[in-house]
Amino acid sequence: MDLNPMRLNVRGLDLNDEELAAASRNLQDLLLELDVDDVRPASDGPAPAGAKAGDAIAFGTLLVTVAPPLVKAVIEVVASWLRRQPQEIEVEIAGNKIKGVVTAAQRDAIVAAYLAQNGVTPPAGT
Repeated sequence: MDLNPMRLNVRGLDLNDEELAAASRNLQDLLLELDVDDVRPASDGPAPAGAKAGDAIAFGTLLVTVAPPLVKAVIEVVASWLRRQPQEIEVEIAGNKIKGVVTAAQRDAIVAAYLAQNGVTPPAGT
């Protein structure tokens, strides 16, 4: 079953665009170590007039294409990554905002919300 890409919005209270892009690239590299189909920066649409050809990048937003069985693993990688970041960094996934230490209940709620948005019943124990 094809799911809509999981949208990870990374935010940092005191991060400029360059720092936010670097943090997002770091998270992207970690997620690519999983058996996900794709992880890429989100697009804000066509680049403004006068800019180089292509789409403008939405700083801090990653799109993760993943099969349902790996959704929990993606959230676990994000949670582990967050524990190693300054507390000012927050990630929003499926309408849930998380930062710092992520509890099992928060992780499970995100997995369930993302799967529900895609019409998939979460497996037992999720």
